[in-house]
Amino acid sequence: MIWGNRTLVRVPTAWLLVCLSAAVILQGCGRLPGVSGSGADAIEIVAHIVSQGETMFSIADDYYGTTEAASYLADVNGTFADVALEPGALLDVPVGQADIERYRRRTEAKSFYNRGTAFAERGDLIRAAEEFKTALGIDPRFVDAGYNLGVVHLMSGDAQTAAALFDQIIPLRPNDAALHFASGKARYDAGDTQGAIDSFERVLSIEPSHEDARYARAVALYEIGLVEESVLALDLYIRECPDGTWAEEARMRLTDLARGLRAETEPPGGEGR
Repeated sequence: MIWGNRTLVRVPTAWLLVCLSAAVILQGCGRLPGVSGSGADAIEIVAHIVSQGETMFSIADDYYGTTEAASYLADVNGTFADVALEPGALLDVPVGQADIERYRRRTEAKSFYNRGTAFAERGDLIRAAEEFKTALGIDPRFVDAGYNLGVVHLMSGDAQTAAALFDQIIPLRPNDAALHFASGKARYDAGDTQGAIDSFERVLSIEPSHEDARYARAVALYEIGLVEESVLALDLYIRECPDGTWAEEARMRLTDLARGLRAETEPPGGEGR
């Protein structure tokens, strides 16, 4: 059955993460005994000025190298990890020497990251890739730079390189649905359809309502010959996302599949014979 030239999942420039500000200022630090930041060596409190677009998760990642420290950072500041932060607000960040050095690297890497994002948004993918690579060279744990570099490779048609890159950064943020979805897209484009299905299913284990992953999985199931499973997945997608991004295309695919299945079960000569 021929589907035409429809793409599985689009990778628009909007996938690129927003520019991260490198203009955050380290204020004067004071000692606070007994407070541990990323480890037992936390010796100072940094007054961090929140920049546009920053979240508790991104700030925790910048200082401690993991978004999982967001809850700790929120507790220190008497708030919640998912609260919206106002630009210009101050956050107390307990740090040790390792955290300060990590933040210094991240701040340096962000300048290259921001340039890469600007180049990508202008369509200059070659220069964007160079900037993202430089950012990763400075800070190998800079997941957002790795993600954007992978997306640039996808946009350039180099799915295998993108898939390998996503494999490298996913362990740094294993519960990030966007990373797993990007990995699935890259694997599908590289011809590893079963690997793509595994990635899409991982997305759905993290975020069951992820619309793109649900539709992409349904299409990929058909590609490996699991037609009935694909029909069930498409039908579920249509019922639960009747006005979804892929709803119309899903209905077209489902109609074609149902027609094909009926043709396989009809006796020779067609209906009524």
